[in-house]
Amino acid sequence: MPDVLNETGLETKSLTELQEELETAYKSIYGVDINLDPNSPDGQIINIESQAGIDLRELLTKINAGFDPDQAEGRVLDQRLALNGIQRNGGTFTLVSIDITTDRALDLVGLDTESAELTPDIDDLYTIKDDEGTLFYLLESQNIIAAGTNAFSFRAAEIGNIQVSIGTITTPVTIIAGVTTINNTAAASSQGEDEETDAEFKERRKISTSISSIGYLDAIQAAISNITGVVIAIVLENITNTTDGDGIPAHSIWCIVDGGDNDEIGEVIYAKKSSGSGMYGDIAVDVPRPSGATFEAKFDRPEDADLYIRFSLSLTGGTVDEDEIKRLIVENITWQVGADAVGSTITTYIQTLNVNYQITAMQVSDDGASWAEVVAVAAPINRFVNDTARITIT
Repeated sequence: MPDVLNETGLETKSLTELQEELETAYKSIYGVDINLDPNSPDGQIINIESQAGIDLRELLTKINAGFDPDQAEGRVLDQRLALNGIQRNGGTFTLVSIDITTDRALDLVGLDTESAELTPDIDDLYTIKDDEGTLFYLLESQNIIAAGTNAFSFRAAEIGNIQVSIGTITTPVTIIAGVTTINNTAAASSQGEDEETDAEFKERRKISTSISSIGYLDAIQAAISNITGVVIAIVLENITNTTDGDGIPAHSIWCIVDGGDNDEIGEVIYAKKSSGSGMYGDIAVDVPRPSGATFEAKFDRPEDADLYIRFSLSLTGGTVDEDEIKRLIVENITWQVGADAVGSTITTYIQTLNVNYQITAMQVSDDGASWAEVVAVAAPINRFVNDTARITIT
């Protein structure tokens, strides 16, 4: 097969084809009796040259695939989807309040100084860490005028979903004479979020391409999904003459949006909603109209619903750290708005932690009384949330 780029796509030679071509060329130069065994000097040169050729072709294949939004990755994906007018949702930092006890007056340097960078020089910045070594930077410089305990806000050094446990941030990195104890008596005051993954970004792009679609529901959902910070948008409609089972009034739409700015969401609803249809939701936004009047757009935010989990877990020849398993479930398993909670999802995740775990009687519940393998949310607006206090392991 030759190397070719045409209307059917890119095709490249295989490693075997390259080796055979080089062997033929070597024999035409040095004679058919040349030793090209894999362990011979010439055979090894052919292998090296063939591999170099394959490496270049793999790079070319990856570059070519990067022009397809469904195959692009990382920053190349950012460039491709910018053509659709959408940007990757960035991550945020975890913030936590930490008690600093001192025995004298002193100064602490924070991120508001000249060292305030994404990865600042910790030699110039008051820095502490938790039991796992995660660094936290003081947000604002402090002039402590007397001995005592003061609560200051700190930011995780790394962007993303950094989890904070009470009483674990106790170790100084920057040594300051006069600081006697460090402790966080509460969890995160603002939980950081990870940057949108390639898979999530691609899925949002698929939705966003419906912005110009004929169906106005798809257009509303796509346009809202394209707003910076929106994680998910759901648009439901009741076309009947009476209120439906979800509580949507007759001939009305219900937008449920996680993330994004209220005013921007309201502007999209105003621009995309069909004439004559009503709206349902507790959040009301006044959108200015060209005439000087205002349009009241309505929508809702997701509402969390408690999920209860119980199962039996054993490990042959070992012990199970129940508290750690609970913590990992809460940190790593999330449920979509309006989606059922499926016990097998939890089972599959736990199995990735240790293939030797024996998991039985996995059940979930929305009230802690009635248990099943699958439990549905009460309404499309609901989103199940996990909590270690609602997980029982036996």
